[in-house]
Amino acid sequence: MSTAPFDHPDAARVTPARLAAAAAVRRLVHALVDHEVSDAELAELAAVADGYADRIDRGPERADPDDPFGPWKAVRADGEQLFCFIDCVVSGAANPLSTGGAAHRDGHEAVLRVNLDPGFEGLPGRSHGGTIASLFDEVMGFALYMDGVPAYTAWLRVDYRAAVPVGRPLELRARVVRSEGRKHWVEAELTSEEGPGPTAEALFVSPRPAD
Repeated sequence: MSTAPFDHPDAARVTPARLAAAAAVRRLVHALVDHEVSDAELAELAAVADGYADRIDRGPERADPDDPFGPWKAVRADGEQLFCFIDCVVSGAANPLSTGGAAHRDGHEAVLRVNLDPGFEGLPGRSHGGTIASLFDEVMGFALYMDGVPAYTAWLRVDYRAAVPVGRPLELRARVVRSEGRKHWVEAELTSEEGPGPTAEALFVSPRPAD
């Protein structure tokens, strides 16, 4: 669980500088949401950000990996860190929009730990329900990937039960409860310092074998 982010199996597509830039932009976004800023500073920030966006947009586009499931076809050992696509919007280390969460294997369960920053609020002090659904989708996918089983989400149902706080440690646990051929049923729950929270169930379907 102490594996550095750059030990990611998809790390050949990024550099430490890209990871650092993503983390800095992520921090900036949440600071902007959570703090009062003068109009003069906001105007300066907008000008700098637009300038960098213009420069980056003039550069070449990044290529996607040839095999989207390539890095996740190996079984992960107990306690080993779990990764998604490095640009994933939920927990990708190279994506400044991600939650910054970290996952690992704990026996037959995938565990995702995250502390949601202010930009993920739906209402003041509460996480947005869509963000919680995305976290469930992520950890439930990990429950399959950690055994080398690639799959896509077919459907996902969330029972929100209680509000989920921002700015507090959250833990999500997921496990595969049944598999039939290419179909896999997964269950998960979220807990925080406030106690049990939302639960979820989902069906994942593995891609058809290549001819």
